[in-house]
Amino acid sequence: MATGGGSSEMPDHRKRNTFTSYVAPLPGDMRATADTNEWCLPSDLRDVHLARPRLLQGEQIVASAPAYMYSPIDPMDSGSGGSGAGNSESSPPHKEATFGLLSVTNFKLAFVPLHARRPTAVAPLCDLYQENLYLGRNDVTLNNIDQIYTIAELGRAASALQAARMASNSSRRKKLEPFKQHTINGRIAALHIICKNFRLLKFAFQQQDSKLSGVSDHGKLIASALVRFAYPMRHDLSFAYAYREPYYSTLGASGVSMYATKNDWARELIRCGATEWQVVSSSSVQLLQNPLQAGKYSVPPHFVIPKSCSVERFLDLSRAFCDSRAAFWVYSYGSSAASLVRLAELQPAAQQDTKVENIMLELVRKCDERKQLKLLQLTDRLPSTQDVLRAYQKLRRLCTPETPEKFMMQDDKYLGLLEKTNWLFYVSLCLRFSSEAAATLRASTTCVLQESNGRDLCCVISSLTQLLLDPHFRSIDGFQSLVQKEWIALEHPFQRRLGHVYAATLGGEHVLESEQSPVFLLFLDCVWQLLQQFPDEFEFSQTYLTTLWDACFMPIFDTFQFDNQAQRARAVKDSPLVLRPVWDWSEQFTDKDKMFFSNPLYQRQRNETMSHSSSAGHQNRRSLAVGQKGLAASTPSRNTINPQLFATHSSVPQDRYLLPAHRIFDLAVWDQCYYRWLPVLDIRGGGQAQVDLFHRLLLGNIAKVQRCLDLQSFDDLPDAYYEATGEQRPNQQLISAGVGGAPDVDQDGEPIEYVDGVERRRKPKAATPTNSLNSVGGAMQLSTLSSFFPFGNPIAGDAPHQLYDILSSSTEYLLDTSSILDKSSIV
Repeated sequence: MATGGGSSEMPDHRKRNTFTSYVAPLPGDMRATADTNEWCLPSDLRDVHLARPRLLQGEQIVASAPAYMYSPIDPMDSGSGGSGAGNSESSPPHKEATFGLLSVTNFKLAFVPLHARRPTAVAPLCDLYQENLYLGRNDVTLNNIDQIYTIAELGRAASALQAARMASNSSRRKKLEPFKQHTINGRIAALHIICKNFRLLKFAFQQQDSKLSGVSDHGKLIASALVRFAYPMRHDLSFAYAYREPYYSTLGASGVSMYATKNDWARELIRCGATEWQVVSSSSVQLLQNPLQAGKYSVPPHFVIPKSCSVERFLDLSRAFCDSRAAFWVYSYGSSAASLVRLAELQPAAQQDTKVENIMLELVRKCDERKQLKLLQLTDRLPSTQDVLRAYQKLRRLCTPETPEKFMMQDDKYLGLLEKTNWLFYVSLCLRFSSEAAATLRASTTCVLQESNGRDLCCVISSLTQLLLDPHFRSIDGFQSLVQKEWIALEHPFQRRLGHVYAATLGGEHVLESEQSPVFLLFLDCVWQLLQQFPDEFEFSQTYLTTLWDACFMPIFDTFQFDNQAQRARAVKDSPLVLRPVWDWSEQFTDKDKMFFSNPLYQRQRNETMSHSSSAGHQNRRSLAVGQKGLAASTPSRNTINPQLFATHSSVPQDRYLLPAHRIFDLAVWDQCYYRWLPVLDIRGGGQAQVDLFHRLLLGNIAKVQRCLDLQSFDDLPDAYYEATGEQRPNQQLISAGVGGAPDVDQDGEPIEYVDGVERRRKPKAATPTNSLNSVGGAMQLSTLSSFFPFGNPIAGDAPHQLYDILSSSTEYLLDTSSILDKSSIV
């Protein structure tokens, strides 16, 4: 019996066919029974069940369904044209859509393509694009998922192409809220998933009439699983508690200070020459060990307070401040050891009487040699956490357009929309006030940073101030130590700010949604701005910063998963949680990925005395940077260090500070982090990635020449030297003279050369040196590399093995000679 007046768009309703056929259906025939075909797919797509995701120990699949994955803003029209309403169920979706299996586990949302578009002749490992050992290229962790939108099905049946087109219809687009019990009515034709790292995932489901096939709604199955597992109500529901793989740390050989012991803080006091401060451990304070009294205080396990104040008096004064965050020392600078101090505001009940605050500031003033102090009030000068959240949401909407039309509309007025986000304005403010704090310390005046709770914007300004003053924190180990000190040890509430847990009351209404705010991303953006202005002062690259932001949503690593150390200790005590610091990058990446964490323009200082002998008149230094590895490993952790037994002067160089430009006019958009998921913005063979690769290859060749000069052995000169001079290699001269036989030739009769053991083809004529990558690294075809490299979408053969060999050998040379090469001339 037909309905709809014989419309050709909708299939006829009829009684379910109970006849069992033993003849294989034709390609495109959707009418298969659930007994022979679980998802009732065409015969050419039924192998989708083989595309299972790779599972970790303790990982379980919650739901799976076949789906089409679309690029974020690919055109939704089929190549054959037409509205698509009359297309059959088996009509192919857009040519850029990828069919595969979409799965939800207790760790990630995984999409495994059934038919990979990469040619089989090209091995997947031939490219240098970043590969996480825990995630596939189309996988995202559940912690990374922020918003889920469903697109309702139009009519009784829809193809994947029709489902994709429906996304632009806002009336059929519904947001799934984490705090509400959703009753998903009707079929879901497509899902849009917005991630916290600016990634937009779009999936469409090819539906059939359930009365004919007897199958469930694929979209509803995936959406229900995501709402259940992507928004956990308790932290112990995180995958970290199910992942029991043993962890063997390799951080012992590094120079990263975890600030997890009293000795770590004592070493920092010694390095900074801060003699008027003392380290306090909560475990050694009897008051904090009393269960009846400990609940009144919220202090970290280790903190530094003025020596002129007893611990009991300090704790008594701290009760008047928010979160018990009284004056905590974090850094000292200069011969007078001017201190950088973090201080929370008074609690609302005590704000009428500022006597306690004045007493605390006077205690800090006594620690200053010149008895001078400057209070930098951040609450009134910097955005609130909610201001940061709103700016982040506006910026993310600008970076995740869902349709070509929306992208073009935003592109026409991009600068105006970017200004309205206020993101760069907030970055500018942070750089401005960190520069002011740094200038205060350079003037031998103690600077006190005061904020509402002392755990948000204080972290940003304090960290940036130390980056501007201290070259140690511009190295990779130093930067990781800085994050450990300012953000982890002093307890920035990552769990709430990054939305790892969605707590709710008994009434079902959320209580922590307003506390989400990506303050850490604001800090990383500020660091990226400094990296652009001083490219030879930082050992790490922008790839490292982008990867660090992604690592915030890896629940396997505990670094960014807790609000405070008490939560972390309680989780380890109550459950078999394995703690893994995110700084052990070998757990996530191979050597070829970690190679791009380092900045090729960074210069390491030859020895510590070089910076002290430099002229103090240079105000904006762009010279060498130094790490402090020896001090961290000098004393066994089982012995308690007494800072009074060591030298009292600071070992921090005083002529290596930076003066950044902080006007909005001087800032840029962090395109690698924010735009890497938009293929339409990818410039193959262009962008900063090409400049970075050029620098790596060029500096590798310079390092080779330097080594040859040092050893007075010129057999290993780089190939670029012979291309520039037109000379032949010594072994080539022997071959030309008839020694060793005739030279090898390829199929075209052209001579074959070997560079670092890798075969390459020389140009028939002597090449004229140019600024292209080909003249530096040989005849490598780099023009297809993504401008967001090592992120972006790789294509077949765009990063061959030869490039990896040359870059890895260049990295080895740079590590050996980084202290003697002057790279500032090419910046």
